Amino acid sequence: MPKNEKQNQDAPQQIQDAEQKQQRQLRFVEEGVKTQYAGIFNVGFGAEEVVFIFGNPSVDPNVVRIESKIVVSLKTAKRITLSLGNLIRRYEAVNGIIDVSPLKAAKSDTIDKKPIQ
Repeated sequence: MPKNEKQNQDAPQQIQDAEQKQQRQLRFVEEGVKTQYAGIFNVGFGAEEVVFIFGNPSVDPNVVRIESKIVVSLKTAKRITLSLGNLIRRYEAVNGIIDVSPLKAAKSDTIDKKPIQ
């Protein structure tokens, strides 16, 4: 058998081996991780990064207590955006649309009250 035919027959195996090497299995370790709730968030960015800021309201209505900041690359921020978009689409397909409109102010007591007849 010519040498180049042997190389061509080995090519599919080499591709398969390369694909298997690229598919890493990751193990997530959560030791020492704190879970925090955030009711308020903000996003900022710099030249090469995105900053996620998470916080909660404080007793003073004009103060937000910053609980944590996470800084990621633009590439990671885009992956987060795509992942969250997919998650929300799946959730809404099962549970309905999530209303994110601002809270409406409570109706005042000055509304015309009609007498009961």
